[in-house]
Amino acid sequence: MNKTFKTRVEQLDDFTIKYKKHPFSKSIKISLKARDKILITLPYFCPFKDARNFLLKNFDKIKKFEFKQDVIKSDFKTKFDTLKIVESDILKTEVKNKIVYFYYPKYSDFNSDKIQKPLYEAYLKAIKIEAAYYLADRLDFLAKKYGFQYGKISLRNQKSRYGSCSYLNNISLNIKLMKFDFDVIDYVLIHELCHTRIKNHSQKFWQEVEKYCPNWKILRKQLKND
Repeated sequence: MNKTFKTRVEQLDDFTIKYKKHPFSKSIKISLKARDKILITLPYFCPFKDARNFLLKNFDKIKKFEFKQDVIKSDFKTKFDTLKIVESDILKTEVKNKIVYFYYPKYSDFNSDKIQKPLYEAYLKAIKIEAAYYLADRLDFLAKKYGFQYGKISLRNQKSRYGSCSYLNNISLNIKLMKFDFDVIDYVLIHELCHTRIKNHSQKFWQEVEKYCPNWKILRKQLKND
């Protein structure tokens, strides 16, 4: 099926609206992905015009919604100091030798969208670099330590899902894991490694997790409270 048949994008006021048909959707759902980006998922055979009408009925409420994104401070540091925030005369991001440099005008409002939006993008670049050399190595270390075997590893930037394991034992990890403490990261890695043996969340699965991560309940709560 042609991809353009399943998706559609439009501009409405200051928002970019993306409509996406999904085979498992049972109803029309609206998600605010950023201050100016809206995703609408709809059942595969639902007409796009029905989804648009649904959006228009709720559009005033959506525009009033306050999108919350943590403010990054000027002294913020990533885990391995890969992001450098530098006071300057310009607004620019550049990557040198796997270090992300974010330059911002010294007299600007640091908390404004004008600064925070490109800074957040710079932050994502930095944690992607850190994830590439930490998560893969750490997963390999834990797998060898506890006798697990897995297939391929992939890194993604997802909204809330921090890890997954396929039936072929390929493991996908969210780069945003890098914002958590190291023991929380280990819990997620062990969780996915345990899925290479048990493909569900049965009591047997959690008993397997507890063998290698006895305080998993506390760490899981920290992950969910984020």
